[in-house]
Amino acid sequence: MTVVLLGLVSSLLYGVSDFFGAVGSRTRSATEVAFGALVISGATVLPAFAIVDSRWSWTAVGFGALAGAAAGIGVLLLYAALAVGPVGFVSPVVALMSAVLPALWAFSTGERTSPAAVAALAAIVVGGVLIGAEPDAGLRPRRRTVVLTLVTGVVYAAYFVFMDATPPDSGAVPMLSDSVAAVVAVGAVLLVTRRHGSPAGRPGRSDVALIAAAGLTQGVATVLLVTALHLPGLAVVSALSALYPVTTVGLAVAVLRERLRPRHAIGLAVAVAGVAGLALARG
Repeated sequence: MTVVLLGLVSSLLYGVSDFFGAVGSRTRSATEVAFGALVISGATVLPAFAIVDSRWSWTAVGFGALAGAAAGIGVLLLYAALAVGPVGFVSPVVALMSAVLPALWAFSTGERTSPAAVAALAAIVVGGVLIGAEPDAGLRPRRRTVVLTLVTGVVYAAYFVFMDATPPDSGAVPMLSDSVAAVVAVGAVLLVTRRHGSPAGRPGRSDVALIAAAGLTQGVATVLLVTALHLPGLAVVSALSALYPVTTVGLAVAVLRERLRPRHAIGLAVAVAGVAGLALARG
């Protein structure tokens, strides 16, 4: 039950972070927004050392760094894909890939779960995809968007696998290693783009607020996610990640006044049923 709750809250917070990042990327470069959000996210995870016991090891640092590099590039690619849209294509495809690929990895390496839990996981993934579906038909993604989306899905899936490989007693160590590697990866891309592009103007107050909001929610989500991944159940946590479009779409409806379609309501009902079934199946 604990892993379900941690994974669920983490997923919903990642959806909030993605919304702020996507809106911020419409006025600033995706690289700049991703870098700022990752720096703030990294600072947010530092208090975790005072909360959880943490043991340093090369395994914790190494796999945490690999996860961080994947997260940094993944956030950068996701913001870039969301900026060119359509969001309703990008969001559900990334959610599906980041849920299914780690689950397949977990099952192939010996993780076992009950048939009821597998059915619940499938419902969660289907619900997440329906929730993230494009509300306005007729928007076809360009080839660049498709490539960015597919690569983002693979990179995000790799993050789950790498972070799951960190030792259960490593506590906040992989979170810190994750954050540092992500900042370095995106920072290097930012330096290259700044060197070969025109100088960017100073961000306004609204830009700073969006970047800060994206970073804070991402940092809290990371703490919860890593805590969940240190418990048994990679397939469960990765499937719950498919629910992040719930908050992304919800905020788009509430803030951007996008219309809510019947498929969103159906997706929400299916996803909620899946979460409830998963909680019951895992006790």
